[in-house]
Amino acid sequence: MSSAETATDLHAVIGEAPAAVLVVDLGRGTVVHANDVAQQLAPGVDLPVALEQWSGAAQLRDAAGTELSDSAHPLSRLLRAEPVPGQKVSAQRTSEMGDSRTPLWMIGLPMSGAPMLDDHALVVFLSVRERQAAAAVEAFADQEAKVRDRAVLATGLSFTVADARQPDMPLIWVNPAFTATSGYSFEDAVGHNCRFLQGPGTDRAEVRRVRTALDAGEPVTATLLNYRKDGLAFWNQVTMSPILDEKGEVSHYVGVQSDVSGRIEADRQRDAAEGRLRLMAEASEQLSGELDIDEARARLLQLLVPALADMAVFLHTDEQGAVTEHRVIHRDAEQQPVLEELAGRLAGSLPAGGVVSRVLDGRSHRLLAEEGAAYVGDAELAREVSDRLDVGSTLVVALPGRLGVRDLAVLSKVRGRPFSDADAEVAVDLGRRAGLILDNLRLYASQTLIAQTLQRSLLPQLPTLDGVRIEARYLAGADEAEVGGDFYEVLELPGEPADGRHPFGLAVGDVAGHDVYAAAAMGQLKGVLRATASSQRLMPAAVLRQVDELLPALNVTSPLATMLFGHFEPLAGARWRLTLSSAGHPPPLLRHPDGSTEVVDLGEARGPILGFGTCERGETSMVLEPGTTLLAYTDGLVERRGEPLDVGIDRLRVAVSVGPEVSTDHVVSALAERPDSDGGADDDVVVVAVQLLP
Repeated sequence: MSSAETATDLHAVIGEAPAAVLVVDLGRGTVVHANDVAQQLAPGVDLPVALEQWSGAAQLRDAAGTELSDSAHPLSRLLRAEPVPGQKVSAQRTSEMGDSRTPLWMIGLPMSGAPMLDDHALVVFLSVRERQAAAAVEAFADQEAKVRDRAVLATGLSFTVADARQPDMPLIWVNPAFTATSGYSFEDAVGHNCRFLQGPGTDRAEVRRVRTALDAGEPVTATLLNYRKDGLAFWNQVTMSPILDEKGEVSHYVGVQSDVSGRIEADRQRDAAEGRLRLMAEASEQLSGELDIDEARARLLQLLVPALADMAVFLHTDEQGAVTEHRVIHRDAEQQPVLEELAGRLAGSLPAGGVVSRVLDGRSHRLLAEEGAAYVGDAELAREVSDRLDVGSTLVVALPGRLGVRDLAVLSKVRGRPFSDADAEVAVDLGRRAGLILDNLRLYASQTLIAQTLQRSLLPQLPTLDGVRIEARYLAGADEAEVGGDFYEVLELPGEPADGRHPFGLAVGDVAGHDVYAAAAMGQLKGVLRATASSQRLMPAAVLRQVDELLPALNVTSPLATMLFGHFEPLAGARWRLTLSSAGHPPPLLRHPDGSTEVVDLGEARGPILGFGTCERGETSMVLEPGTTLLAYTDGLVERRGEPLDVGIDRLRVAVSVGPEVSTDHVVSALAERPDSDGGADDDVVVVAVQLLP
């Protein structure tokens, strides 16, 4: 390990652990002051005491484990007023767990020129805890004395002594390393309180904490932003240790200081890197879990502010590059209305030819650190943006989709807080992710609109028929596809009228699946059903049999389907004859004029689902009185995972019994839209109610 590497790693020696401090009278060779930590190293020793005797009481050992009194005593150099720039030693430590050796780094410094302490020396023992520091101390101890002298200066370890008995606690001594670190000479520093190292960026709350500890005579460790004499800032970790006089009162404070700017910067970079990773993870989680594009844009801005910027504007452009939508956010709620007002004006003042091409010109981002709001086409508006919002620098970031850039994020910071290269990297990475997610959401919205349009086009317009009132509801499945294979159809059929009432047919069916392919199959199936039922005078069983025969010829991927087909024939006295045939479909429900409910017994009308090949099909007939309501539905209304179908049908009977008449809205709300503990319905739902009027 080189001396330069050793000096760098020795920064780790000074930490939160307090230092043990001795003040030695060089003329007498005695320890005259010891702080609390030093007293713990040599408990029960009364001061003043010979330095060698104190060393024996502390059971100090050198690197080889030999008692210092039996070896070339490093403190003997100190007694000759020679500095000891660094010596690896250890002291005895006794605890409930037994005896152990505590590694220490010892420094001895004659305090030449200190008032009343000119013939004294300072001895400091620093705890060596971190592995990196221990390795540095090992290497340091092996260096020649001159190399150690240079290394102790390079570490930035400074030592100061302040007189606690004088007003304002002025410094009375500093070592050469203090001058090397701060730029202040011995004459500059002595006689002044060390606050001259403070500056505009110094944390005042931390200063007050140090001041409170010093006033109470307590040791304290703090890391402060200090300033050299030439104005250059550095992070100073300082440990202040009180020295007591013979009366037990604080007479001096010894300061051990270290320039830890490198460590602070490394910590900042690590924290920034961890923050960027957290931001990316949060962005991926929040944006990818959103299906609404407007909400996704809002979440994107909330991620950007205040993590990367003080304010942000989202811009969406059309194919010609004109801004068609915008959204804003400001970290200061009071400035939000100002930003909204200016963003509205800004959207119409961007450069002609499109903000994407004119501002980014093919780049992933553009940093306008000096130009501020210069991307705005109107120079006067640009100045107003900068002045009213105190904009200092602006970062324009592309949010690219698969077919190019249609979205932009304009990030701004107030003056004095410029964007860093790391900020730009994070913004660009986040922009790429957000751009693809927003592109997917636009595609999803487009497909959903197409699916909804397709579904609406496939759902029939209910005819107005004399003597009946018909209402229907369709509800897409829980996957929010908004389209599926469930359908219903009401057909006017040929036949003899009665009292102005005409025969009609009702079909309710469910093609396997609930997606666009199922909807396509459903559309073809409905066409076959309508052609078969309306062009030929066939009863329900014959209709289903013929549809089953034609089904294999359809160009569909899901040829399986259930269907209930009913034929309503008017009779005298406002009654109707209902004839039913079912292809694997749930039975309809009747609500009689007295309010009672009945599940229709399909009996011989129950047959296999369509698509398994033609077979003989049966029918069942019944006469319905005026005031009766028939409710036909698909299985998504009553089926629940893990429970028998009868349980769902019983729920339906309860829902149909409520109110003076059957309402499909009420039935859907009660059964299909209710959040159940078992997950609720996750299939498409069709409900048709046919009320026979008096």
